[in-house]
Formats: sequence, structure tokens, C-alpha cells
Amino acid sequence: MNDKLTIRLSEAFKSKLDIFDTFMNNGANDKEIVDLEKSLNQILPSSYIDLLKTYNGEKKSVGLMGGFGFLGTEEIVLQWDFFKTAESNIEPDSVYQKDKIKNELYSVKRIPFAHDGSGNFLCIDYDPGVEGKNGQILYLPTGDPEPVSVIADNFDEFLSFLIDAVTTEKLELTDERDEWDEEDWEKAEIYFDGTWRDDWTDIADEYNLKQANN
Repeated sequence: MNDKLTIRLSEAFKSKLDIFDTFMNNGANDKEIVDLEKSLNQILPSSYIDLLKTYNGEKKSVGLMGGFGFLGTEEIVLQWDFFKTAESNIEPDSVYQKDKIKNELYSVKRIPFAHDGSGNFLCIDYDPGVEGKNGQILYLPTGDPEPVSVIADNFDEFLSFLIDAVTTEKLELTDERDEWDEEDWEKAEIYFDGTWRDDWTDIADEYNLKQANN
């Protein structure tokens, strides 16, 4: 069940960071989800909706999405509006899996659900290449000269990746509360960050290997 993935994800992060919930917004309500889907003109994955109903984005960035910040409903529409108004003929610096990804940077068929604050996004892709999968998860670097990459077949698979990453500490917690008195904890650096060497290209390599072995 999709909701079990969300519960497992929340429990995995809480097992590493006891104050995890204080970083997260309250969940979106049904109207906010309906309005989001209408704005995007897209039916969203049930596991993604369930996660938004649990946490409507991050109150203070903790790196829930593999070191990226998880966007709330209003932020999603704001970033998607930028995709919509950007020049449609802009091509990325490179595409990692050319048969799976269309050679474009901005598309209204890509739903940004996470970002790093530097112009790089994680997106749900509803306009894949000829051998891609509808709803596949993309790393979309619009701020850095890196390849656009498929990192998961769907949002469920991406949540499973996050659960494994935080459990095995591939997604590593920095927690500097020990360096501050409790009343000053808001000044401490507390965040999760990926330990993979070549940003998301390493994850795309793991995805490619898994696909080759299936």
C-alpha cells in the first residue's frame, strides 16, 4: 500500500532525527490537493498525494528528498509556473539516458516536487522519451551543467530509494545540536545530505544497473 511507504519514510527519518516533525509543515487538505491537480492539469501519483497530506512541504529545509527540499503545494505551482513561462526550446546541457528523456529542459509535463535552492529540481515526468516510463522521476539540473537523469521508474520506487538511503546512511544526517545549548538549537545546522559522489548521476547509474539486471 502506498500509505505504508509514507509511514515507513516518516519513521525512517524520525529514527535518525528525533525532532524531524518540527521541520515539516502540516499536511495538505483535500481541497489543496484538488486545487493542485487542477492547476497542474495532472492526476498525481497516490503515494505523492499521501506524502503531501502528511507533510505539505518543509517548514525549515532538512533535505527530505535526498538532500533536496520537499516542496509544498503553493511552491509546486510557483515553480511549475516558471516551467510554463520558460522558453520551450531550451535544451539541457546533456541528457544521461537519451532514449528515456526528451531533449528539453522545461516542460509543463514535468512536475517539480523538490529543489535544492540553486535551480536544480526533482520532477515527475509525464512526457518521457520513447523508452521512458510515464511518471518516471527525473533529476533536472537547470542551475548546474549536469545531465538530466532518470533516477526511478515512479514515485513509489523513489520513496523506497529514500527509505533505503536514510536507513543505510547513504543519506547522511548532519546534527550540530551538541555544539549549542538547547535554547539555541535553532542556530544549529541540522540537515540530511546525499553522500553519492557525482550528485544524482551516481543514482542514475544504480538505476541503469537495476534495469539491466531485470
